[in-house]
Amino acid sequence: MYITIASNPTVDLIYTNEGVIRRYGGPIYYASKALRVFNVKIKAVGVASLEDIENMKKELNGVELYITPADVTTTFLLDYRSKPRVVKLLKKPSVGVDKVDGDVVILSPVYDELKSTYVSAKVLAVDLQGYLRAGLSLPHADLIHFSYDDLQLTLKEFKEYAARWPRAVYTLGGEGAYVLIDKEIYYINSANLQIEDVTGSGDVFFAIVTYLHFVAGLDLLKAVCEASKYTAGFLLHKAVVRHEFNCVIQAVQV
Repeated sequence: MYITIASNPTVDLIYTNEGVIRRYGGPIYYASKALRVFNVKIKAVGVASLEDIENMKKELNGVELYITPADVTTTFLLDYRSKPRVVKLLKKPSVGVDKVDGDVVILSPVYDELKSTYVSAKVLAVDLQGYLRAGLSLPHADLIHFSYDDLQLTLKEFKEYAARWPRAVYTLGGEGAYVLIDKEIYYINSANLQIEDVTGSGDVFFAIVTYLHFVAGLDLLKAVCEASKYTAGFLLHKAVVRHEFNCVIQAVQV
């Protein structure tokens, strides 16, 4: 079984208190690295410049890349010197993704590249970050994810906002995550690491949750705990490795 990831690769200009760094990123890049740890067959669909497509092929050896050549690669400025981080779109391609299909599909747009995409999937997991950034209509899905960086909500607001989906995960960075399952809410703590540059952590987290829940058959709450441990390892070591910590699941009354 393949997991198909639909999203544009990106060039990220990352500002921290230690300086500025330029590197490749985007959900295709980080989610693929995460899923390779589990020996998952991966298809990645998006658009980027021809030069960056060739570089991405080297970075993601073993991933089936279906990246259409475009005029430019999506480019972001990410500034971690304030909280929540500042995300500014600098460049985006003039074309988007036409079609995505597969058994398990992750839609994780970085901006509006999926606004006109035809999607066919048996299971659909969606990261809302691009839809929220571009002000697009929110899709139906079997599971959705968004973070505090995308949208700041109270617990009551989260319950009301996420009620349109059967399962939702709202990550709060170092403060853990809320999970909604059929209108019931649970809180799950994180490793609470004090790391400034967390670029890619949400993509790693959501890809692993999707795999563990929909492919490996793990209960969603346990999948979130396990994915949190790999995300902590990613943040500590800049590699997708598991970092053990005491992950606790608590039911929450609103």
